[in-house]
Amino acid sequence: MYTFYYIREKEMPVTSMIKQTLQTSIDWLEFTIFQLSYEDVIERILQLKIEDFADLSKGKFGYNAQTKWGNGNLFVLFNQVDDEPCINHMGVHVILSGTGCRAYESQKSLYTLINVLVALEGQAKLSRIDLAIDDFKDELIKFSRIRKAALRSEFTSRWNKWDELNSRSTGDGKLLGQTMYFGSQTSDIFCRIYDKALEQKRKVKDKDKEIPEKWTRLEIVYRKERAKMLALHMIECSNVGLVIRRTLQQYIRFVQRPKNSKDSNKSRWKTAKWWERLLENVEPLKLTVKRQDKTVDEMIKWLDKQIGPTLATVVTALDGEINWLYKLISNGNTRLKNKHQQAIFQYQQEREKKQRKHKGDENG
Repeated sequence: MYTFYYIREKEMPVTSMIKQTLQTSIDWLEFTIFQLSYEDVIERILQLKIEDFADLSKGKFGYNAQTKWGNGNLFVLFNQVDDEPCINHMGVHVILSGTGCRAYESQKSLYTLINVLVALEGQAKLSRIDLAIDDFKDELIKFSRIRKAALRSEFTSRWNKWDELNSRSTGDGKLLGQTMYFGSQTSDIFCRIYDKALEQKRKVKDKDKEIPEKWTRLEIVYRKERAKMLALHMIECSNVGLVIRRTLQQYIRFVQRPKNSKDSNKSRWKTAKWWERLLENVEPLKLTVKRQDKTVDEMIKWLDKQIGPTLATVVTALDGEINWLYKLISNGNTRLKNKHQQAIFQYQQEREKKQRKHKGDENG
């Protein structure tokens, strides 16, 4: 676990400053490694012993086999043919859940692992990273306060939606869980805030285990391109708390509704004091990159990967007749946009350049 500290009110004298402690952690890590066997992934990438893993009865996510680390929830998914592991285009998929991350951290470094994944660019693909903040006293990140602000629409956000999920017992209607989601759960980045104390009281069967009366957890889920950009940033900044706060600074701001004011423009409203204390002195973290238009070569690769099997199916079914395909191309030619014209021009220019160079080499 990682710990960071905040000073409460800027205007308070130094002798009266109160230290606020929150715990932060990497709470999920998921990635795929290509061109390596699952044994190599375990021993060379994860730096763990193969004998500490036990095979499970079946795979998942399209993989037909998986093995689980004996020390925690760390799963390695792979494919095998005739009960023998094989290396194919799906690669080897690794999942470390929250408890898996904690168990792994007790022996190895998650930062070192993330550095290795970044260094293996092209051979490693990050699928998901979750970062979490736990407030065990509900002093800054307080579920009831955030929920009240959300219901009153006292926040501005780059996320265009938020959801609330409440779970109750069918027997007596007792509240079992409360969760808020800011952003779509299918997007590459969203925020999840929930009553962790309530969740733990329901899940933990050990009655002697101490569970804080007040405990709110805030998690940010980074997927795909956002996970990749986050990993690159974490190489430069190993402070999980700072990374989370910078992400929040970029995506959401809780505000204070002005008294006796008809100003409906929330961008002019003051930031809520508790949110200001949480994000004090941090800059927004941008995890986006400008998408470049596809080149003709990239379009060919995309057609081969995504459309090739469909085209082959249709042509085979029609006994090789492709007049329909020419019509499809002709219709598409009338809908070309500027980016398509630019790709054609660039491709033809490069082709002519290569042809001139080839003729020059032959004449020389």
